[in-house]
Amino acid sequence: MLGLMGNIAEVSHVRPKLLESEDMIKSFYMLRSYNKESDSECDIIEIRYSAAGILSHICSDGPDKWQFGDEELSYNTVLKGIEEAVDSWNINSKRSINYKSFNPILHILKVDCPYPCKLWAVWALTNLCQTKAGRFVPMLRRDGGVELLNKLKEAPDCPDNIKRLSTITIMKAYDPNIGPDIEET
Repeated sequence: MLGLMGNIAEVSHVRPKLLESEDMIKSFYMLRSYNKESDSECDIIEIRYSAAGILSHICSDGPDKWQFGDEELSYNTVLKGIEEAVDSWNINSKRSINYKSFNPILHILKVDCPYPCKLWAVWALTNLCQTKAGRFVPMLRRDGGVELLNKLKEAPDCPDNIKRLSTITIMKAYDPNIGPDIEET
């Protein structure tokens, strides 16, 4: 279900429909830090990743589209929650994901949107290229991700963790055998 909602969140003209339900947005917000001990690590990261991704796509449209004003679900609170969630994930987490294109993720890197949205997108690219290089590095090259990551990390206001993840992903694009693991910092 979260995968389907993620697909909907990737489509800019459909995204506003997701903002019609405060309960749905609250659910995504709570799921970004989901942790049920009986679930596998793969299931937990998939749920967290999908929920934060949905919120990142929605928030990438800017605060003027956000219609929830209470402190619990304010635009800035949700952005902080995305950042905290992404910062808590292991970059080497194995995930069961089926992207056919990185264009929806790369779109977030192209638009003027808040840092947590870009952090989620760069983390996603780094994780996929790190854990499934054979499948996702060619896709990153094909979709223009290497050029976009280079441009992003060269921006004077680019935060250090985005620079670090971008550099790792670019290095992986030039040599998919680099690794096997990235040190957590």
